[in-house]
Amino acid sequence: MPLTRTRRSVASSATRGWTVRTRMLTTMLTFMVLGLAITGVLTYAAQFRVLDDRVEAELWQEWRELDLIAQDAGEDGSYVHTSVDSVLQSATDSAAPSDHESVVALIDGEPAHKPRSQDFELVPDDSPESQRVLEDIVAAHRSGRTVITTMMVGDRELRVLVASVGVAGDDAEGIFVVANDIGAQQRELWQSVLTFALMAMITLLIAGWVGYVVTGRLLKPLGALRSATEQITVDGLEHRIPVPEGKDDIAALARNFNRMLGRIQVGFAEQRRFMSDVGHELRTPLTIVRGTLETTDAEDPVDVREAHDIAIDELDRMGRVVGDLSELAASKRPDYVRLRPVEMHEFARSAFARISHIADRDWVLERTADVVADADEQRLTQAVVQLAANAVRYSDEGTRIRFGVDQVVGPEGPEIHIGVRDEGVGIATDDQRRIFERFTRVDDTRGAGPGSGAGSGSGLGLPIVLAIAEGHGGVVRLLSAPGRGSTFILVFPQFAAGTPDDADTADGAAGTTGENSSGEDRPRSHTEVDSGSSETTDPQRTRRMGSSS
Repeated sequence: MPLTRTRRSVASSATRGWTVRTRMLTTMLTFMVLGLAITGVLTYAAQFRVLDDRVEAELWQEWRELDLIAQDAGEDGSYVHTSVDSVLQSATDSAAPSDHESVVALIDGEPAHKPRSQDFELVPDDSPESQRVLEDIVAAHRSGRTVITTMMVGDRELRVLVASVGVAGDDAEGIFVVANDIGAQQRELWQSVLTFALMAMITLLIAGWVGYVVTGRLLKPLGALRSATEQITVDGLEHRIPVPEGKDDIAALARNFNRMLGRIQVGFAEQRRFMSDVGHELRTPLTIVRGTLETTDAEDPVDVREAHDIAIDELDRMGRVVGDLSELAASKRPDYVRLRPVEMHEFARSAFARISHIADRDWVLERTADVVADADEQRLTQAVVQLAANAVRYSDEGTRIRFGVDQVVGPEGPEIHIGVRDEGVGIATDDQRRIFERFTRVDDTRGAGPGSGAGSGSGLGLPIVLAIAEGHGGVVRLLSAPGRGSTFILVFPQFAAGTPDDADTADGAAGTTGENSSGEDRPRSHTEVDSGSSETTDPQRTRRMGSSS
């Protein structure tokens, strides 16, 4: 119940909070709004500034044309226009006001001349409104100067140029007025601003909808990932999330998550198996030690010595079992096997020097391969010593044990074959696959002769050899028949590129190291058994055997 409540609370909090999809959309739309707003403000601020400059430039252009008319001279050098009225009439007749522009000429404060056609009349009649405009113009007039000012005429905002006009010998005071309806042009710009804002809103709505759909599809695996995390418990690590097609970050995240679950599942399976094995294997020696100590007569030195010997033997056996179990548990770590370039010729001679002192047998180094392979020399030596000890345990004193290292062309590239062959009792067909399972000990009658040590193992030696082979991306092959000896061959790719990747290991881990749903050990896919005779052991025979699948 606490786990259920925790899971529901996590799910509900995730639902109430801002999802990744919401945050992405919000961030995207925020940046779009800011970008459009800044772009619009800067653009239209520049447009309004350009409008002001253009209107003033047009007003000054009318003044320059007026000045040219006033300065117009005949062939004799005298001025053409000798009166204010003549200058203003000529200026208004030649004026061509543009859109939103009006021109009027005043003499002594009264309207005198205007163009034949213009967009609007500045002083259309004798109405009070027109009189007010005349008063504003006269008030803005500066004798002998030209000024530009702003006036409100009705609903029009006008930018007005008021130029003083005077002619020598004429006492009349002329005023040349050019008005530009800048308010109308500003309203057109504001209309453009509203259009831009409306289009921007439509763009944001479309972008938001498209982003919502696209991010929903892109982030769909994240939803599956969240659902998977809600379903995963210590007892339910078999759940996997679907991996989307493609090679993007989401697909990589899904694959890595599945691989992580595979590694965790293997780790938990090994932990459970380790605890089960420890409990199973240590219960008997502890019972023996306890029973021995309880029944020992403390007053009898012989009985005490015997109890001491029994306890020491059982504790030694417990130590071996714990050491072997720790070794198997460590074999599931990624760094259990550390691949380095290894000279296989030197390795073969070094390993043979070690195993030839294990027991009194006829040791023969048949072959060595003068090649370099990617391997963990320490682990390979450990496997060879274990196979040699196994061969000694089930063979007679003085019999021959052959050891060899070969390079063989395999189906996926060059392979290294490390073989140990004995002339012992052999292995029955029914036992050949079981011997690679933990704590499996076949019938003690396999043991041969004195000093063979049959039945004295912990039942973990061959599983350790298998773990070392798998760590190198290889297999263990067995050829044996009762009464005709056994040949164990450790096969692995010469170069590390042939090692299965993490995904394959994670997917197949339950089949090689874990347990099936019924709790029974699954058959090892990394051991290959041939129950045929192993009598022929020449190099050609070994190569043919090694190249088969």
